[in-house]
Amino acid sequence: MFAFMYDLQDWSLFLVCICIVGLTAFAAALFMAAVRLAWPNRQKTSMVNTMLSGILLPTGLVIAFVASDVWQQETRGRTAVEQEAIAVADVLRTAQHLPAELRDQVVGLTNDYIRDVVESEWPLMARGGSSAKAESLLDALEQTSVQVDVQAREAGADRVGMAQAAKDLRRYAQQVESARNQRLLVATSRVMPTKWAAVMVLLFVAACVIYELHATQRRPLVLSMALFSLGFGATLYLIASYDRPFTGATIIEPESMTLMQMRG
Repeated sequence: MFAFMYDLQDWSLFLVCICIVGLTAFAAALFMAAVRLAWPNRQKTSMVNTMLSGILLPTGLVIAFVASDVWQQETRGRTAVEQEAIAVADVLRTAQHLPAELRDQVVGLTNDYIRDVVESEWPLMARGGSSAKAESLLDALEQTSVQVDVQAREAGADRVGMAQAAKDLRRYAQQVESARNQRLLVATSRVMPTKWAAVMVLLFVAACVIYELHATQRRPLVLSMALFSLGFGATLYLIASYDRPFTGATIIEPESMTLMQMRG
């Protein structure tokens, strides 16, 4: 869909989607009217009603497949955010078992990472971007976990608890990185233009069939086209509103990360 649509409010996006289908139906009506003028139906034969069912079936299937992909991506995005917040909480919890100097270093890096993700990276994801600062903070956190592990090894048997904390810290830092990477991947996902084109072509063909079935009956034609636009417009709205999970009115908010920021 068009990029400007993802910055609209829910009600505006809903109306735009209905208008898009309505314009498609209007274009189909003009096309079929031109066809009837260029190629008159001199035998007065009519298209069978089952033709409409035949074209609506593949249309519904294609829309269902597209919607399924979109909603699965949205679920992956929410899961990634939750997993990232849980891993961050584990890092902060593990840091409490480290010596004071290392604990302050780990907590400081983690809080800076949370703050940058919430305040800087989240808006950037709306355009498919990411924060270089968050990346460097995450790298520094992983390097610190290696430093903790080295100090624990040097301490030997006297610091068994520290060695376990170092191991846990490294694992949780890697989980944060993995969840962040998944979040960034979802942020760049969107319905391919070819899929949108296929949906719109099928809707155009369906509208052509509706016009041909009711071409000589004005009231049934207008009602059919209006209901067609409303029904499929609502369907496109559901797809478009969740197409880019970190963009627009239905954006996935960093609520769990904000909670970690408040706790920090």
